[in-house]
Amino acid sequence: MKVKIFWQENCPDCSRAKKLGKQLEDQNILVEYWNINTVEGLTEACLYNILSTPSLVITDSEGKEIKGWKGQIRF
Repeated sequence: MKVKIFWQENCPDCSRAKKLGKQLEDQNILVEYWNINTVEGLTEACLYNILSTPSLVITDSEGKEIKGWKGQIRF
């Protein structure tokens, strides 16, 4: 199992998501942080249909999504 956290620097709620990631790491859960303002991060976000930040995705050992919590798009 792996938790993927999608974030960006101008996101007001992303710091809380990253703090949650650190708490999960303290419990020996593998966490990946993806900045969607990078090519790599945006590519990874597209694989999981991430449209906003913060978003979290739990994947199995093969990278398939088990569960996702995706941020809301604000206009």
